[in-house]
Amino acid sequence: MNRITVYRTTLFASLFSLYLAATVLPVRAAASDASDVTITGTVSCARCQGIQPMHKGYTPYSWALYSVSQGDDVVLVAQGTAYKLQGDKRQLLQYMGEKARITGRRNGNTLEVETITRPAKNE
Repeated sequence: MNRITVYRTTLFASLFSLYLAATVLPVRAAASDASDVTITGTVSCARCQGIQPMHKGYTPYSWALYSVSQGDDVVLVAQGTAYKLQGDKRQLLQYMGEKARITGRRNGNTLEVETITRPAKNE
């Protein structure tokens, strides 16, 4: 091996180590922030985030379904925050455009849905 190859290999290994330290370690720290929660809000698609615009030929519900079928996430909008919902999509889509009470595990702005129900009238 010549000297330039050794320097390049050392530089690459150093940069790769820095990359791993910057990307892998924070993810592990964030995973410990998960907590069990119950949140009430409006189920929507990520593009609309609770404000269902009218598009020609669509109802607010059918537009949200179309957006989700095109790859948008299903979200719960509560108190100005959009939480990405993870769970059974068929069950989540039943509440599209409506208020829902979700119990699950929150990790940052992601909710792993355990149960989804209609909220009580006073919520």
